[in-house]
Amino acid sequence: MVIVDGKKLAREILENLKPFFGARKTAVAVVSVGADPAAASFIREKSKAAGVLGIEFLHFNFTSDVSNKFLREKIGEIGKRDFIKGIIVQLPLPKKFNIQYLLNAIPINKDPDLLNERSLGAFLTGRFTIMPPAAKTVKIILEKYGLVPRGKICAVLGSGRLVGLPVANWLMREKATVFVLNEFTKNPEKIVKKSDLVVSGIGQPGFITKKMVKKGAAVIDFGYGQKNGKIGGDANFQSLEKRVVLITPTPGGTGPLLVAALFQNLRNLMEERKE
Repeated sequence: MVIVDGKKLAREILENLKPFFGARKTAVAVVSVGADPAAASFIREKSKAAGVLGIEFLHFNFTSDVSNKFLREKIGEIGKRDFIKGIIVQLPLPKKFNIQYLLNAIPINKDPDLLNERSLGAFLTGRFTIMPPAAKTVKIILEKYGLVPRGKICAVLGSGRLVGLPVANWLMREKATVFVLNEFTKNPEKIVKKSDLVVSGIGQPGFITKKMVKKGAAVIDFGYGQKNGKIGGDANFQSLEKRVVLITPTPGGTGPLLVAALFQNLRNLMEERKE
C-alpha cells in the first residue's frame, strides 16, 4: 500500500520551478477576510512555498465588516499592478459576500486558482491549458503511482467548485465512470463500495470508513477538519490503511500538492504572457 507523501512530491515540484522563478522578479497577492484559523494555515503554506521559489508574497487581509463593493474594488486594484503576477482569494469567504462577483474581479491571466468564472468555464469546456489545483493534484498522484482512471469507477464526494466539480470533470474527460455524491445522495456507501477511486472533499473527518471502501481501491482525501481536537481528513486513515492500495494522509497529503500545483499554474500563466 502507498501512503502518499505530499510534502515530498511538492518539494520535487517546487525544485523544478526554482529556475523559472529565480530568473524573474515575481510577486503574488493573497486576499483574505477575517481571521479564520484554517485559512490562516493555508496562507502560511502558500507563503512558505513562495519563499522557497523567491517569490514576493503579499497578503492583503480585510476585516469582516468590509463591504462587497469595496472588496471587489480592492481585488481589481491589486490585479492592475504589473509586478503582481498572480492573485489568490483565500476561500471560504463569509457568507454575506457575493462570492462569485468578487472572484470575477481576478484577471484571468493572473488566476492560478481558476476562481474567475471565465477561467473555470474555460477549463470545464476544455479550452484552458491549466487545471484547477485539485484536479491537477489528482492527476499528479495518479501519474506518479501509475494509476490510470480510464475505465475505472470513481466516486467523488462533494460537488464544490474547489474540489468536486473540477475533479469530476477531469476524471470524465479521462474516460472514467464518475459518480458525484452530495448530502442528498441516498445510500452513498453503496456507490463508494463499488468504486476503484474515491476522491473526497466534504470536510467531515472520519466519514469514509473501512466498511464503505472496496478492497484495493485508492483514496485521495482533500477533506480537512477537526474531530476530538485532532486535525483529520474525510477518510478514517487507520481503518483504511490495510484495505486500500493508495491513500493520502491528512495533514501532509493533498495539501502541499495543492500549493505546488498553484505555483505550477502561476508559471504557466506567466509563460503564456511571455514573461
